[in-house]
Amino acid sequence: MKPVMAINRLITQYDVHDFTGVALDAFVRDGMTLLFFTGNPIRYPEIEDVAVVLMELIKTFKGCFRCAIINPDQDAPAAARFGVTIRPTLVFVYAGAVMSSLARMRDWSEYVEKLRIYQDLSKPFQVLPVGE
Repeated sequence: MKPVMAINRLITQYDVHDFTGVALDAFVRDGMTLLFFTGNPIRYPEIEDVAVVLMELIKTFKGCFRCAIINPDQDAPAAARFGVTIRPTLVFVYAGAVMSSLARMRDWSEYVEKLRIYQDLSKPFQVLPVGE
């Protein structure tokens, strides 16, 4: 199988992790995480395009989320746990809970819209006194 250049760049240049099992559970436990479910790049050629989009999201939303790559062909339990049946898929996870996902290649604005919504979850909540 031909290696996907953009995925290699995500791992080597953007500190994107390749997790499975218990390590993945610990990784998604806190804060905002994007899980990039890939697969066979010959069968799913959009993987390369979504990987490039993910690189741009990392640059645009610097420090707002962490990211992991999961190959569902090698980690079927993770795919089942996060409800992934289509490849490629980005799953938006906050504090271990699946918030939503985007399957296949989408318009840039859809990715940005999702991250802007979930970006607010990372901000501390302010409790106001009653009546204010």
